[in-house]
Amino acid sequence: MMILALTGFWLILVSLIVFIFIIGLIIVIHEFGHFLVARKAGILCHEFSIGMGPCIYKHQFKNTLFCLRAIPIGGYVQMADDESSLLLSKGDKLGLILDDDEVIRINMDARGLNDVNGKLESFDFTNQNGEGMYLTLELEDGSYQSFTVREKAVLSLDKNNNIKIAAYNETFSSKPIWKRFLTLVAGPVMNFLLAIVIYFIYYCAVGVPNFNTNVIGSVATGYAGSYYLNPGDQIVAVNGQAVATWQEFETIIDQYNISFPTNVTLSIVDQAGNERTEVIDYSIIINSIGLSNLEIEDLTIPEGVSGVLVGNVALNYSDSKANPTYPLSKGDIITGMRIDNYINGSTVTVGEEISVSSWTDILVALANTDVAEVRFSYYDLDKAAADPENPYVSIEECSPVKTYGNEVLTSQNVQKIQLLIGISPVYYFELGGVIKATFQGFWSDFTLVFRTLKLLIAPSGIRQVGVSNLTSVVGIFDMVKDLVQTGILPILAFTAMLSVNIGIVNLIPIPALDGGRIVFLIYELITRKKPNKKFEAALNGICFILLMILFVYVTYNDILRFDFISRVWRK
Repeated sequence: MMILALTGFWLILVSLIVFIFIIGLIIVIHEFGHFLVARKAGILCHEFSIGMGPCIYKHQFKNTLFCLRAIPIGGYVQMADDESSLLLSKGDKLGLILDDDEVIRINMDARGLNDVNGKLESFDFTNQNGEGMYLTLELEDGSYQSFTVREKAVLSLDKNNNIKIAAYNETFSSKPIWKRFLTLVAGPVMNFLLAIVIYFIYYCAVGVPNFNTNVIGSVATGYAGSYYLNPGDQIVAVNGQAVATWQEFETIIDQYNISFPTNVTLSIVDQAGNERTEVIDYSIIINSIGLSNLEIEDLTIPEGVSGVLVGNVALNYSDSKANPTYPLSKGDIITGMRIDNYINGSTVTVGEEISVSSWTDILVALANTDVAEVRFSYYDLDKAAADPENPYVSIEECSPVKTYGNEVLTSQNVQKIQLLIGISPVYYFELGGVIKATFQGFWSDFTLVFRTLKLLIAPSGIRQVGVSNLTSVVGIFDMVKDLVQTGILPILAFTAMLSVNIGIVNLIPIPALDGGRIVFLIYELITRKKPNKKFEAALNGICFILLMILFVYVTYNDILRFDFISRVWRK
């Protein structure tokens, strides 16, 4: 796996290129789904556009204008649906180009080399009864004349913008409900198919774990196991219990970890055949409050102080970025804690202070804790340097840390407490396992979106995830920046996850999204009446504005949360 060591400007530049590629790929696939099914359904597509804002490149192919726009976010397929009715109105000055007395071009300008000039009196491009399309002009001498409009006639908005006039049978509205439904869902479905293809490629490259061997496949740096174990070592016993496969190893470890020990004893046979026994301290991560003992190897507890060393804090914990007042920092020493339990936002229990002499004390205290506020008493490293005579922070002085509840952690596939060695089994290619892992990865991402949406609409008293936790393109770019230096495979997995997210979000029944248009189709199916077009257009416009407001709000929060510009530039 190639890993890039980038900083500063080059990190931003490469991250931006990767970000544009990911977003562009997902959008192109999404819009191509709409375009492909629309064309198959006989719907005229005026424009296939990638990006938003001014067009920087365009190419006309058959009756579709393919356009690349300046802002690499979003995209659309403009399908024929009575656009001409919206562009033309009585009294417009028009110029006509004729062929055998039939209109082949309508210029939105009565000046120039036109065969006929005049003011629009009336027109009908629907051709619903098979009687053809026509328009009537008031000519310069005050008389009126009707003209037949050919099926392949074009409407010229200006010299660089021409659209084919769509007969009724070429419009979106003219098609049966089932064809319109397939056209609308095609975009999200293509996003799902993209994710499945990416996951298949990902697992072909990564492989699947071989649980039938006890050989260590890899050892992660930064975890306790990296100081004692090597890839290729065999684990032959755990706390004296013999193991022959990775499955047996995990079963024993899971049972052993129920009591929240701080270390484990492994018997190892290295590749040279030498057997040894190692007592390995666990790397501990408490995701409910973002606390860990990671990277404390160079830290020591001062003489006379009893407690546990704090490692990296606020892992997978949003307050680490949104709230800079997280009370603990790396190198502090926790000496005690108190858990104040909360239900629906009201205090129901104020706990007693618990003395902390090992991580087991903390783990046991938090294991059965749901939504609560946790306060610590601790030896403050910074305070000790500034005031050696008064280095401690009491329970009452400590800012509370609100835990993520069990429902939030479970919904996001996050373990509340992790006891890690930092090792994984051997991975290998096996087609059946790769296919299974592909669909498991897709399904995990697919259901994650719905679980997150459920949290967003939970009753306010127990809600721990809100609009402020949503991520915009700024947040996505920040994630891409972190992934760029880890290699192509994590970027592939992220792209698959993002594609699934975009597919599902587009199916949310909100006007201006694909899901909202599907709701109108359901209304039409039930009532046998088409919704009022003006009402539908107005509702779509209002919801689009609201979505843009939400987009701006979430982007603003991302900038505050990530200290985006300065933090990215420094790294």
